[in-house]
Amino acid sequence: MNKELLLKTFRNTSGAAVYMFLVSQVMQNGSKLFGEKDSMFTPLVVLLLFSLSAAVVGGLVFGQSIILFLNKKNSEGIKAAIYSIGWLGIYTVLGLLLLLIV
Repeated sequence: MNKELLLKTFRNTSGAAVYMFLVSQVMQNGSKLFGEKDSMFTPLVVLLLFSLSAAVVGGLVFGQSIILFLNKKNSEGIKAAIYSIGWLGIYTVLGLLLLLIV
């Protein structure tokens, strides 16, 4: 097991988890932040936020794997992808446990 790769994927996936938490807080408190009234721009902004989130999280989770693949380090790239998915799984399980406790 490559400790440096494991730490990089942990850092990147933790960044993605923090970003997801911040976006979830904006979504949870959207009416408080932006008012109750929807406008014709609301669906557009939600889709833009969704697209931005997909790009940011995709880059954080799979960016390391892509860089390794482009540098011809295919086995390390696969390991990085597996580690990142594993970290996301751990965060998901922790989130579900937190929902059960709270």
